[in-house]
Amino acid sequence: MARFAPDANIHTVTGKANSFVLTQQVSFYSSKYDYWTHVPIGFSTDFASLPKFSRVFINRNGKSRAAAVIHDRLCVTKEVSRKRADQIFLEALGVCGVSWPVRWAMYSAVRAYGRVLTTTRAIRKRLGK
Repeated sequence: MARFAPDANIHTVTGKANSFVLTQQVSFYSSKYDYWTHVPIGFSTDFASLPKFSRVFINRNGKSRAAAVIHDRLCVTKEVSRKRADQIFLEALGVCGVSWPVRWAMYSAVRAYGRVLTTTRAIRKRLGK
């Protein structure tokens, strides 16, 4: 069964605007992939790197915080593919108790945003920016 360890409570201090620093390790076990993700103390997160338009509908400081931290860590370290990171995020949202419609909206947003971000970075790299 998928789970957070020790729990899904997130303890942070505020860094700069929309940036928070973990003061306690967060770990998540994905039963779908038999995979543990550990986010260390000191990790910086914004809780949900969602496009601005979707923030009207999605509270990034709600139940999804722990899942967002796991997703941020997976995307930063690239220890799994972007697609796998997004799928683990979807699973973690369920463990956090996020409703299915909001879960699906958040998952769809990160899938779409990830493609845009990846494409934009590739273009900038080719242009030397």
